Amino acid sequence: MKQLLKTSLIRGFALFGVQAEFHKKRRNTDVAFFDKHTLEYFLQDHERMVLHREGLTRSNTEWVDNFHLQCRMYSLQQLVEHAAQKNPDGEFVECGCWKGHSAYIISSLLTKHRFARSFHIFDSFEGGLSDKTSEDISTYAQQTMEEREAEKNWFASTVEELNHALKGFPFVKIYKGWIPDRFPEVKERRFAFVHIDVDLYQPIMDSLKFFFPRLLPGGIIVVDDYGYSIFPGAKKAVDEFRSGIECSMFYETPMGSCFIVR
Repeated sequence: MKQLLKTSLIRGFALFGVQAEFHKKRRNTDVAFFDKHTLEYFLQDHERMVLHREGLTRSNTEWVDNFHLQCRMYSLQQLVEHAAQKNPDGEFVECGCWKGHSAYIISSLLTKHRFARSFHIFDSFEGGLSDKTSEDISTYAQQTMEEREAEKNWFASTVEELNHALKGFPFVKIYKGWIPDRFPEVKERRFAFVHIDVDLYQPIMDSLKFFFPRLLPGGIIVVDDYGYSIFPGAKKAVDEFRSGIECSMFYETPMGSCFIVR
């Protein structure tokens, strides 16, 4: 009920052009206000923001738009284009797609660059997040069982929703199943770019272990939610994995994600 009310309020504010977010009141919380349009890429006609909004519309997720998401998608677009130019013969992957917002953005950019390979998308489509383990319990944002279940259901999506968002992109291949069950189907492929957005420790670790060895030189893995206190398992998985590999670059973005370059 709380989640339904929150969603209704967010959508209500959106009707008046206002982006609203609701969080529990916490101690030591800073709130900063600034005009984001002082940054050139937040202007309404900037091509990256236009594509971001197109993706929201195609995936029917306009109501989740916020400043953090805009920053992450701006960075994601740059990395996708770099990977497409650096390794044009490499395949692309997304692990965890929700309703298809980022997948639409990636697919649109691949079309722009005359992509001739495959874009593989893995998701369970089984009612949202898998169960959290001890690595995923946030000490910052403690949750009741009711809140945890609501969060889990928040991420529910269907193959039909994804197909609607990605209509017109023939190079997309969708794999329905829990990570990493269907990864072996692409074990002989080599990859230019992997986007991991599965929030939790174990599926992130499974994705990193499978795809990093199959990255082409200069290939990129982006992990969403890295450093995001609500999903601490993301950072834990990446940091543990990085301790056992050599990469040419690691960069933590300021709004809750990171990328690794082989």
